[in-house]
This record gives sequence, structure tokens and C-alpha cells, in this order.
Amino acid sequence: MQQPMNMNVDLNSTTEIKCENCGNDTFIPIFYLRKVSKLISPDGNDRILPIDTLACLKCNHVNKDFIPVPKQPKLEK
Repeated sequence: MQQPMNMNVDLNSTTEIKCENCGNDTFIPIFYLRKVSKLISPDGNDRILPIDTLACLKCNHVNKDFIPVPKQPKLEK
């Protein structure tokens, strides 16, 4: 089993991340859910795949850099 990496970083040398929508600097964990078809699932069953990311604590906005799967444009029929 791998040991967690210890990072001794001076916080003054880092860049603060703020909400793109409201400028708030605190975030909460959220999940995107993706459906995995049984046709591609390793065990042959339909599955739900949770993908964790962060949302602004103040306005619930998700910064574009936090979105794990870019939304695809819908095709018109």
C-alpha cells in the first residue's frame, strides 16, 4: 500500500482559488453521478459511478476547472 505524500508547502507561495461566480473562497464536496451501461460494465450489470468534485459553499457554483466530465452539446434531431 502506498503512503500518502506529505507536502510541506508554504501557503504564502500558493494561489487562492475562488468561485468564478461569486468570489467566495470556501467549497463543499459534491458528486456528479454517471450511469454505466451493463454493456460496458466489468461485471455486466448497470452501475452508478460517483465522481467527486467541489461546489461553492455560498452559491453552489462549480468552477469549470472542477468539472470532471465536460458537458457535451445536445444533438438536435
